[in-house]
Amino acid sequence: MFPLLVRHTKLFFKDKANVFFSVLSVLIIILLYILFLAETISANLTDLDEGESFTFLWMFAGVLAVTSATTPLGALGKFIEDKVSKRDEDLLMAPIKRSTLIYSYIGYAFFIGCILTTLLFIFGYIYAYFSLGVKIDLSFFLMGVLFFSLLMHTLLFYLIVAQLPTMASFNGLSTIVGTLIGFLAGIYVPIGFLPAYIQKIIIAFPTTQAAVLLRNSFLDEILLSFQEVLPEDVYQALLSDLGVELYWNETFLSSNFSWLYIFGLSACLILIILFSNHITLTHKGQ
Repeated sequence: MFPLLVRHTKLFFKDKANVFFSVLSVLIIILLYILFLAETISANLTDLDEGESFTFLWMFAGVLAVTSATTPLGALGKFIEDKVSKRDEDLLMAPIKRSTLIYSYIGYAFFIGCILTTLLFIFGYIYAYFSLGVKIDLSFFLMGVLFFSLLMHTLLFYLIVAQLPTMASFNGLSTIVGTLIGFLAGIYVPIGFLPAYIQKIIIAFPTTQAAVLLRNSFLDEILLSFQEVLPEDVYQALLSDLGVELYWNETFLSSNFSWLYIFGLSACLILIILFSNHITLTHKGQ
């Protein structure tokens, strides 16, 4: 499988346009943050010493969650390209099992997601340290969130992309995801400013669960200082309005819920992929 992973990865980075569009949604979010999101959010935190740091880390958590979704999706363009052009059939002329080829695309998409998400994290880490004086804690919790978020999104988008018949349909899917993901992850408009039914849609969206876990990781120390100076009702409103804490109606959804969501969805996706591939391989006699 390793030669296949190398082949897919080389072809991905060779196509500069593919790399660009894989991170386009992230670049748009960063641009919007620079232009007006930062000012909009920090305007309500002007009396707090760490308001600017809070705003950046809140946004950065969302950007990392979005990156863990859009980069595997962009990488899967190679899968659909090979499928449409019948290059996958050419690859099967070698002594390679169809199942090995299928799993190589999944592994490669996950690997591309890891590379690009890591690069973005390094950039954000350096910016936070040198511009804001904030050191992001490199905890196992943080690494675990990024790992399982990448895994969940890779599996989810593989299942979706596998049903697409053409590159045009893949490009359409990428456009839709890239357009909506910043909104559905509660970045463009904080979740607390939206109607209740839209809040529930956002909570049900996988990327939101990764974002809230990352926000908890990044903002832990800053929130402790906020809690000391803000009235309790103002503090709780801040957490719920900005999606640092999630509520379904009046029920608080803890970090355990987010972990169970990510683990549960990932497990279901793995089972579906294994089952669907088994059916496909049995049908084709491989």
